[in-house]
Amino acid sequence: MQPISANTLSTVDVQSPAGENVGRIVDFMIDTERGSVVYAELAVGGVLGVGAKMLAIPPQTLAFDSGRRCLALAVDTATLDDAPGFDRANPPESADGALLTRARPSGSATATSRSER
Repeated sequence: MQPISANTLSTVDVQSPAGENVGRIVDFMIDTERGSVVYAELAVGGVLGVGAKMLAIPPQTLAFDSGRRCLALAVDTATLDDAPGFDRANPPESADGALLTRARPSGSATATSRSER
């Protein structure tokens, strides 16, 4: 395991399994009692963050690709388009479980497999 800062992760592109840029991580929601990431806030669409749809992305669907310096997301763009967004002033308590169930099988968006293509 190679630790990486949340600040670094919030500055890289997020890419779909097809390699499309789908947005940026704008924040991480942390469970302070368990010391774990509950979800990543992904801004999709909009212009310079204005008008973007906010999605609560399960951390299990993200993998850092050090070769391409991006976050590989195991969820396709059609699923992201269909997912309901949330208002940042009233964030959800947990990630969107539907995104996790529609994610590609474990390992398909890992840094190793994405870098080898």
